Amino acid sequence: MKKSVVILLFSLVLTGCNSPGNVSSVKIYSVGETKVSLIEQGSHRHRGILLVNLHNNESTSLKAAKQYLNDISGRLIYIQNNGERLIKFKDQDKNYFFDPNRIYSTAGIDSTITILSSHYNAYAAAEVSKFAKSLIADYIHSSNLIISLHNNRDNSLSVLTYKNDSDREKRFGKAFINPAMDIDDFILTTDTSIFNRIKEKNINVVWENFHAIKDDGSLSVYAARHSIPYINIEAEHEHLEEQLRMLLNLEDIIKEYGQKTGKYNNEK
Repeated sequence: MKKSVVILLFSLVLTGCNSPGNVSSVKIYSVGETKVSLIEQGSHRHRGILLVNLHNNESTSLKAAKQYLNDISGRLIYIQNNGERLIKFKDQDKNYFFDPNRIYSTAGIDSTITILSSHYNAYAAAEVSKFAKSLIADYIHSSNLIISLHNNRDNSLSVLTYKNDSDREKRFGKAFINPAMDIDDFILTTDTSIFNRIKEKNINVVWENFHAIKDDGSLSVYAARHSIPYINIEAEHEHLEEQLRMLLNLEDIIKEYGQKTGKYNNEK
């Protein structure tokens, strides 16, 4: 059985899609018998700002992040997974699947493997855990602000999901809705001060109360429990302009956290 390892494969300056000074690098992580590619793009200024795209099938959010990087300084990381949402890996002729946004706790790893693979294996869980710990060590803990970018489908996930669901109301006690915005385009944050600032900008926004939410292994819960400010910009597939507009409206917040020095995310 192979141990999970991370290999720095190569670094190169991309032309045509990056602004001057933006460097792209590739890291290869081993999960079981599968190699998972993670791309890092950005500049060395304001490296405390981390833009994250974990689901490779949510291409609109990745396009928005890349366009935004051309205008600001920061880092973007995204998983290259043949356009698939779930990561598949094999061990001893058995296939396993996991959601890369549900692996940041033991409970999350056990759940995502069991649900998506229809069976559980301790070695498979250990491989996913090593992958998650590598992402945390390489990127998450050095960030002053995490901005995760996701896409949804029409009439699936929306800001009304958090407003109307009685169970979620316990976990998402604050939600602001701008009637002029599409309900599928909204922002979620784990930070109450950031929630209030986004609300003042008249943008659909939800506050995730991590004290009341069950640990599902998501990056938002992990970030909140480790005092790392977290924002998720959610938009419907193909709503590129809307997702980019929400990013641009957060420019003052992004620049503020990007200028912080030292380690912001002191664990409580």
